[in-house]
Amino acid sequence: MNSTEGMAPLENPSVCFDTPAARAAYRVTDPVLRQLAEKLLATPDEAVTDIVMPNPHPGAAWWRTAGFGLFLHWGFHSVEALQPSWAAIRGYPYGTEDERFHGMGYFRLAERFDPQAWNPGAWAGQARAAGFRYVVLTTKHHDGFALWPSRWGNFSSRQYLGGRDLLRPYVESLRAAGLKVGFYFSPRDWHYPGFPVGHTGYVHRQDRPARPTGDAQANAEQAREFFTFTIAQLHELLTGYGPVDELWFDGVGWPEAHLPTKAVYRWIRSLQPQIVINDRWGRVHNPDGRDEAAAAFGDFTTHEWMRLTEQPAGWWEFCRGWYGHWGYSGPFAGDVKTELEELGKIRAWDGNYLLNLGPRPDGRLPAGTEEAFAEMAAWMAVNGEAIHGTRGGAAGAADVPVTERDGASYLHLFHDRHEPVRVRRRAAVRAVRLLGGAELPWENAGDALIVPAAGAGYRIVRVEWSEANAASG
Repeated sequence: MNSTEGMAPLENPSVCFDTPAARAAYRVTDPVLRQLAEKLLATPDEAVTDIVMPNPHPGAAWWRTAGFGLFLHWGFHSVEALQPSWAAIRGYPYGTEDERFHGMGYFRLAERFDPQAWNPGAWAGQARAAGFRYVVLTTKHHDGFALWPSRWGNFSSRQYLGGRDLLRPYVESLRAAGLKVGFYFSPRDWHYPGFPVGHTGYVHRQDRPARPTGDAQANAEQAREFFTFTIAQLHELLTGYGPVDELWFDGVGWPEAHLPTKAVYRWIRSLQPQIVINDRWGRVHNPDGRDEAAAAFGDFTTHEWMRLTEQPAGWWEFCRGWYGHWGYSGPFAGDVKTELEELGKIRAWDGNYLLNLGPRPDGRLPAGTEEAFAEMAAWMAVNGEAIHGTRGGAAGAADVPVTERDGASYLHLFHDRHEPVRVRRRAAVRAVRLLGGAELPWENAGDALIVPAAGAGYRIVRVEWSEANAASG
């Protein structure tokens, strides 16, 4: 039996949003932006040969050794503590069973979104002390709600929050705290009139793959208008807030229409030369797991939610929720120790960890987050030198995860490590010390040295070598 059988018909957003007035609101009338979009559409990927990935600009170099980022999924979905966007899909496995919020019931929550306590300055410094070096905020998720007063469309803070710009204080507070600024932007926009939502009728897996498009010429024109709108909103983000350090896409696509990738990335770099962009402009079918369908073009690859079993190549980032789903999931219920150890594994594999929290509907971080940040800050005050500014150790450097910098190797001993550590010798040993503790004895063992597993919990031992050679990798 179909899980949706016997349920009342949904009030379908795809039908409600597709009106002449809505199409007029989403149509970009600026001739310069329209000309830009046409130029991008006319440039095939194979014609773009002058863009280098990862970004060689000096302003992008921070990313490789940043280590730890804070992901914030926030929007009107927080009003009912729902999974962002996907809660609107009836039967979606990670959504909600509450029928009130399927279809249009989800989108009407925007009328109740009033984040009077949104003040990133209240927590930005705490996040920095906790070890985070950059933050990525959902400026617009698949539901199409823009957290800034966009000139284009009819679903942003311009219509629902009296024109209040929620991005401005975010950007300014991060910069004041010494944090890099990241924007998540979903090219998919379910609120866009006529957008082909894969789950037709907002019912999970119904009529997939993408719906038939009918009139090919009309479909192509719709795709062009949608692409132009998307570029226009991106232009607002990339020209209205100063330097943007990371841009995080989450899938674009229109059935039976080719939308360019490389020309878009080159254009973005022309506006923000130092920016680092992920590889998910291309269409993404699976939002909560490894997806081989994602476009393999970007400064870094994106790995989502599922714990990794092997080291990815190149620049890469792993993201998952600290607890609950992506959005606001009630008071803080995460585990600090587990995520710190996960961070250590990722840094030893030369990646960055983007750990997610969902702010409350009033804009504050979940109750209990301040205490979690304080616990992290205490650990970072002792061990942060092994996380930030380091690179992953060479394969086989030790029988525990290793990070390196200059003339030192950092041995990451997790809470369950009680046996001595075997470390491959790379030079004469100057000193072996438990971070935050005493110097440790060590023994020679041929081409290796044996270091005692001193201390308890997640602790780090620094091995200083006599040669101050640069970190490997």
